[in-house]
Amino acid sequence: MGTPVFGAFFVGSSYPIADSSFSRTDATHWVLDVGATVTRNYAELKEVALFLTTPNVLPPGQALGLYISVSGEWQWRGFVSNEHPSEVMPLQWPEVMGGSLAGTNNPAVQLGVSLESLEEAVQREGTKLASRQEFAKRVALDLFRFMESFNKGVQGDMLVLPTNCLELWFQKFDSKFRRNPEFLMQSGEKAG
Repeated sequence: MGTPVFGAFFVGSSYPIADSSFSRTDATHWVLDVGATVTRNYAELKEVALFLTTPNVLPPGQALGLYISVSGEWQWRGFVSNEHPSEVMPLQWPEVMGGSLAGTNNPAVQLGVSLESLEEAVQREGTKLASRQEFAKRVALDLFRFMESFNKGVQGDMLVLPTNCLELWFQKFDSKFRRNPEFLMQSGEKAG
């Protein structure tokens, strides 16, 4: 077998895992069975690091994209390239019956690595960052609309708020978020 190109480790939960431990599905894709390799309680895994093993190991203009899957759809998490040879990425597993393979109908929990164009990887990363910015904007708007609800009869640019306003807002926000994590993105400008 040749020299390893990449490796990964689950922060605080595993030793480095060489690309030879991944199943190579074709010339540009590798898959790691997380349950068999690391832990069946995959929800305990919060972050993964992906790294290149040597300088300039990838062809020019190429990157390795990292994806996760729980019984199906692959979700983008980040990338490495010759110019950016390592990255720690949050896993944010999709919710599946409590986050454990024990006692479930055994969902396939996988980490995927894909050789793809650097341009495509940078574009995917930009899309991910833009969605985070939009989410932050909507959280701020939700907080502002909540604070506005306390403004009864006060004139001008001032808001009069109870001292526990942030605590009250967070309780309300947390309750709505637990019921529907997508509520902010579905509500448009009506956040509140």
